Amino acid sequence: MVNGQVFIKKLMLMSIGVLLMTALVTYAKADDQVIRTHSFYLEGVEELEFSNSVGSFEIVPVDGEEMRIVLDIEGERAGFFRRHVDVTGMDLEVKERGDTLFLSFEEKDANAEWLVEMPRSTSIKRTSIQMGVGEVRVEIDATDLNVELGVGEVNIEAPLASVGRVNLNVGVGDADIRGSEIIDSDSAFISRRIRAEGNGTYPLEVDLGVGDINVRLRGQ
Repeated sequence: MVNGQVFIKKLMLMSIGVLLMTALVTYAKADDQVIRTHSFYLEGVEELEFSNSVGSFEIVPVDGEEMRIVLDIEGERAGFFRRHVDVTGMDLEVKERGDTLFLSFEEKDANAEWLVEMPRSTSIKRTSIQMGVGEVRVEIDATDLNVELGVGEVNIEAPLASVGRVNLNVGVGDADIRGSEIIDSDSAFISRRIRAEGNGTYPLEVDLGVGDINVRLRGQ
């Protein structure tokens, strides 16, 4: 009977690569701010795609086996009386397709600050981040990384031994890379483009409309 119960519990947790997802409201301030916490086991997941409208996004490497996301949602002032938007019903949107996990927050009139705790042991092959306005701070290990930001600042730290081709593009602003020799660089009035190469095979690409890009490739 015990074995049967264990089997049923495992079966209930299984879902195309993501074995566990939990959501908690850990803090609420009236109805204009809420913090959601989600945890995911990433077995079978090879690609992660994050999307956020306005706010900040951060990835930090941690020990352990699960990815944990803390989402701090705060409503903006809207309407004739400029009242704060009620965010109590807002949360992370989660979708799966094949071996790709899509995580997004696209609510209007609300800012979201993401903290993503990424296990160092993960086998994620590709990570994609798309955001409209705000700041992206990422520390990664071995994964393809693609960042698209409309307006704001991008700061990335990655191992020189893992990163391969590096492409940094800014429409209006500046870009800088440390820890690797620049292969090609082009500045056209207010735009900036940098091509560099790490010692590994994982490509790193950033496309920014307006703002600054800072990349540091760390050695051993």
